[in-house]
Amino acid sequence: MTENAVNILSALPLVGHPRDSKRISMLKQAGFCVEAVAFNRPYHSGRLPDCQVGSLGDIESGRYIRRLLKMVRVLPTVRRAMRRNDVVYASGPDMALLALVAGLGLRKPVVLEVGDIREVQLLAGIFGRLIRWLDKRLLNRCALLVVTAPKFLDVYYREWLNSPIPAIVIENKLEADFADKASAPAMRDSGRVRTDADRRSLRIGYFGGLRCEWSWSVLRDLAVVRPADVEIILAGYPMNPRNLPDEVTKYDNIEYLGEYRSPQDLPSLYAQIDLVWACYQHIGPNDWNLRWARPNRFYESCLFGKPLVSRAGSCDAGEVERFNIGLVIAEEGIDPVVKRIAAITTEDLDTWTRNVTALPRSVYVYTSEVDQLAKEIRKISSEWRPNNRGY
Repeated sequence: MTENAVNILSALPLVGHPRDSKRISMLKQAGFCVEAVAFNRPYHSGRLPDCQVGSLGDIESGRYIRRLLKMVRVLPTVRRAMRRNDVVYASGPDMALLALVAGLGLRKPVVLEVGDIREVQLLAGIFGRLIRWLDKRLLNRCALLVVTAPKFLDVYYREWLNSPIPAIVIENKLEADFADKASAPAMRDSGRVRTDADRRSLRIGYFGGLRCEWSWSVLRDLAVVRPADVEIILAGYPMNPRNLPDEVTKYDNIEYLGEYRSPQDLPSLYAQIDLVWACYQHIGPNDWNLRWARPNRFYESCLFGKPLVSRAGSCDAGEVERFNIGLVIAEEGIDPVVKRIAAITTEDLDTWTRNVTALPRSVYVYTSEVDQLAKEIRKISSEWRPNNRGY
């Protein structure tokens, strides 16, 4: 740690989540000294943090009683790490709560970053109201809120919780230095207009956390219906179905490439495909997170000039329609969706590709976000008073 600089402790629920590691890089780029503490959890480790990481031990997904007991046991470790830092940057409410409890009396400001609004936070009835009341109480003890989607802030935190906490939006865009290295060759490749002479199979890529069984069903059935002119390329961490790598072996035109590193492997992944699968099952009336969130695939698709298939009602769909950069799916059933995808023409793909390659860079690449985040953290480091925030 550096005595005169602002020292930041990044509190992570797991090691290797690309968004968390990206944020650490942004903090370091802003001139902060960063160290991290993190649990070890079986999950995709696509990008390791570029800083010293202290292990908090193993923790399982779900099994909330065990997780709670584990968090209690690591309180002294977290407290020691907080003592040598000025600010805690917590990824998710669990880690923010852990830092607030571990740091009682230390008067260290906690920044909470939220990348998803969980289903339990959106429940109707008494239990849902209780969760949101607790959520707001937690916020009142934090110094700053960072969210990855504008509607997380505008709708959930401002309207639903009526929280006045200082907040900024940092979307899941791509870092400028990476975009500078990757965009030029990608743009040349993806900007090429396909002709009948060089027509090949339509290659659809589904990358990232492979957690949507409905998506797998659609892509699998599409591969069966169009074995000669459709190829499906999967890459990432299989979650639902868990046996996805084994299932893929049953189909000649479906390939699973395994897990990948982000952002290093992104250029080679996107160079192999024509169309990005960023769709999921029909959005129900209470599926608010699906309406508000915007996945990494949107920004990556824009950088590499690849059109998207998006779900009607999602945050992405509005941009896909506005810029005409892909197909928006409103159908619910698997068979109708398969027919929509199978009906895509070469002309459709060419139009979408030209449009996505012409998008303003600011749609998918960070501009002033590093400076904005640095300004807010320096402010709370020098001026924040815990007694004025609910202690």
